[in-house]
Amino acid sequence: MQLNIGLSSAIDVIKDTYDYETCKEIVEHGCVSGVAHDHIYYKDTLSFFDKYEDDMIEYITDTLGDDAVKEMWTNNSNNITGYKNDVTWSFIELVAMSVVDSDEIYAIQA
Repeated sequence: MQLNIGLSSAIDVIKDTYDYETCKEIVEHGCVSGVAHDHIYYKDTLSFFDKYEDDMIEYITDTLGDDAVKEMWTNNSNNITGYKNDVTWSFIELVAMSVVDSDEIYAIQA
């Protein structure tokens, strides 16, 4: 799969922000736990959403299927803040999973 520049940047921002151990905590406890320290508050998640919306939705859809984003929208009826936050946290959690998975695969192969 060819990643566009924006998507690569969104993924890189998350990978640069959270190390392996933090990604592992994100996978185990979710962003809701507060472990995603740079994306706890709405001001942070909304800003990230506004910058990377299309790329995050594409990544989530490619990873989880078309219904995932629709479900987030439905779950946040009349609450755009909640929707943006859910998309951002879902994206961060998916990127964290890919970091943990790729590191564990590398460790097994080593």
